[in-house]
Amino acid sequence: MALKNRQKTILAVLTELGGEATTRQVAEKVNLHVNGVSQSLGALTEHVICLGGRGGEIRWKLVRVA
Repeated sequence: MALKNRQKTILAVLTELGGEATTRQVAEKVNLHVNGVSQSLGALTEHVICLGGRGGEIRWKLVRVA
Protein backbone atom coordinates (compact mmCIF):
# COMPACT_ATOMS: atom_id res chain seq x y z
CA MET A 1 0.00 0.00 0.00
CA ALA A 2 1.30 3.44 -0.93
CA LEU A 3 1.96 5.82 1.92
CA LYS A 4 0.21 9.17 2.20
CA ASN A 5 2.31 12.34 2.27
CA ARG A 6 1.63 12.85 5.98
CA GLN A 7 2.78 9.28 6.74
CA LYS A 8 5.97 9.77 4.71
CA THR A 9 6.68 12.99 6.59
CA ILE A 10 6.11 11.33 9.96
CA LEU A 11 8.42 8.43 9.08
CA ALA A 12 11.08 10.89 7.88
CA VAL A 13 10.88 12.80 11.17
CA LEU A 14 11.05 9.58 13.16
CA THR A 15 14.20 8.67 11.24
CA GLU A 16 15.60 12.16 11.88
CA LEU A 17 14.96 11.69 15.61
CA GLY A 18 17.13 8.57 15.69
CA GLY A 19 14.44 6.00 14.92
CA GLU A 20 12.71 6.28 18.29
CA ALA A 21 10.57 9.08 19.70
CA THR A 22 7.35 9.93 21.50
CA THR A 23 4.19 10.94 19.69
CA ARG A 24 4.61 14.46 21.10
CA GLN A 25 8.19 14.79 19.82
CA VAL A 26 7.10 13.81 16.31
CA ALA A 27 4.05 16.11 16.45
CA GLU A 28 6.19 19.09 17.45
CA LYS A 29 8.61 18.47 14.57
CA VAL A 30 5.88 18.18 11.92
CA ASN A 31 3.75 20.94 13.51
CA LEU A 32 0.64 18.75 13.76
CA HIS A 33 -1.71 17.86 16.61
CA VAL A 34 -0.65 14.90 18.77
CA ASN A 35 -3.91 13.04 18.08
CA GLY A 36 -3.45 13.17 14.31
CA VAL A 37 0.14 11.99 14.56
CA SER A 38 -0.92 9.19 16.89
CA GLN A 39 -3.54 8.00 14.40
CA SER A 40 -1.03 8.11 11.55
CA LEU A 41 1.58 6.17 13.55
CA GLY A 42 -1.05 3.62 14.56
CA ALA A 43 -1.76 2.99 10.88
CA LEU A 44 1.93 2.44 10.11
CA THR A 45 2.18 -1.00 11.72
CA GLU A 46 4.47 -2.25 8.93
CA HIS A 47 6.97 0.49 9.72
CA VAL A 48 6.79 1.21 13.46
CA ILE A 49 6.17 -0.58 16.74
CA CYS A 50 4.69 0.90 19.89
CA LEU A 51 7.00 0.61 22.89
CA GLY A 52 4.35 1.72 25.37
CA GLY A 53 3.38 4.82 27.25
CA ARG A 54 0.26 6.95 27.55
CA GLY A 55 -1.15 9.84 25.57
CA GLY A 56 1.47 11.99 23.88
CA GLU A 57 4.21 10.10 25.70
CA ILE A 58 3.70 6.86 23.77
CA ARG A 59 7.11 5.85 22.43
CA TRP A 60 7.46 4.60 18.84
CA LYS A 61 10.33 2.75 17.21
CA LEU A 62 11.03 2.66 13.50
CA VAL A 63 11.47 -0.93 12.29
CA ARG A 64 11.25 -0.49 8.52
CA VAL A 65 11.99 2.57 6.43
CA ALA A 66 9.50 3.32 3.68
